[in-house]
Amino acid sequence: MKKTILAVSILSLIGVCAYINNVASAEKNEEITAQNISPCETCLQLIRDPQERTNQLGNPLYLLEVYLDGQIIYTLEAVSGRAYSQQRNRNIAGTEAPLPDGEYRISQRIQRGSMREVGETFIPVYPLFQTGRRDLGIHYDPSFNQNNGEDGTSGCIGLTNKADRNLINRFVQNYHPQELIVKIE
Repeated sequence: MKKTILAVSILSLIGVCAYINNVASAEKNEEITAQNISPCETCLQLIRDPQERTNQLGNPLYLLEVYLDGQIIYTLEAVSGRAYSQQRNRNIAGTEAPLPDGEYRISQRIQRGSMREVGETFIPVYPLFQTGRRDLGIHYDPSFNQNNGEDGTSGCIGLTNKADRNLINRFVQNYHPQELIVKIE
């Protein structure tokens, strides 16, 4: 009888230890999950490059994260503003500063570029907050890394190559993201 009680006690102790381990693992997994929360289900997010890289002309590179079903599926290099306009007021029109931090609505209509420096297509974005900025969007920067006085943008998100521009155009057409989140200040 003593052996049976001892065996049951040992099995109970093993069960309690396994339960404690499972609870600890679940808590650890909850912490990991909490750290990897995406900003949205399907959206775009522009953030600072953690490595603070610049292009050859000193224009800061930003990262445009593309989210689908809450997961980053692409991270693309982009510019916003010009090397010399990074510290200007981002809420005043005409400064050529990067677009201000905040949430924007993404147009579902891709437009033809209206000038050479916008490239062939333009995806308008509309701030969901008060700002003096308008006519902002996402487009290819045809002067990226070119010493022609046009490297960068007047505040839009400028993609650094046509392949990325085509990828974003397809993403907007196929998945209809509604939101752009900007966190670069």
